[in-house]
Amino acid sequence: MGVVASYTVLVGVQAALVLAPGAPRRRASSRTLGLAVPAAALVVGVAVAREAGGAGFLTTLAALATPALAAAAGWARGWRLPVLAALAVPPLYALAWLRLGTLPAEAAGVVLIAAACLAATGIVAGLAPAGWLRLGLVLLVVADVVLVWGDPQVGPTMKALSAARPPTVGRPLPSLQQVQFGSVTMGWLDLAAPALLGLVVRRRVPAAAATALTAGAWGLLLLATSPIAATPPVLAGLVAGSTGVPTLKGRTLRSRG
Repeated sequence: MGVVASYTVLVGVQAALVLAPGAPRRRASSRTLGLAVPAAALVVGVAVAREAGGAGFLTTLAALATPALAAAAGWARGWRLPVLAALAVPPLYALAWLRLGTLPAEAAGVVLIAAACLAATGIVAGLAPAGWLRLGLVLLVVADVVLVWGDPQVGPTMKALSAARPPTVGRPLPSLQQVQFGSVTMGWLDLAAPALLGLVVRRRVPAAAATALTAGAWGLLLLATSPIAATPPVLAGLVAGSTGVPTLKGRTLRSRG
């Protein structure tokens, strides 16, 4: 599949993640977690990947932990029937595993990573006020831009991560350390950012539309340079969907769809 078609599909996935419903259970209210966790996840991930054997470690971790995290998406997001998300994981993982190298396997991998991002952001949203998560999301985008375009080692690091192979159990396990579909590769946080966006705006439909349209235009940068930071379009979504967002005083936001 060509770059344009592949990128368009992944932009559609980003928009769908913004639209995903969620009313995470409130477990704590830490401003520090809301502010630091999103950007820290990016920085720590890049740092680990740079270390000797780091790419292999992250690849193994992703192959084993992604299905477990994806199965928890319904629980973490407060869905009415969380078991449905868990039941969808085994066939998706089997498809990604048994049809390695095919487009259906890549699509299954994208869905698994997207579901895992829904779970991870649902957990984080249950630990921090929505207002501070918004600031954390902005910091994530800033860190992404700085690392991708300001650090010459990020490109080789991401290539090493893409080339890393997961462990073998009869046959190699699925490569879930990065989002791969057709000719385009994204990082986990390129899906986690829109998943988090959907939890910190009240008007998810305008946020999703703005994210998708901005991401489509943003992708034109691929004609001039690669890789590109893929998180900045969520800032357009944040602005478009910000009406009615709680203040920094930490009142719980419950999505209304």
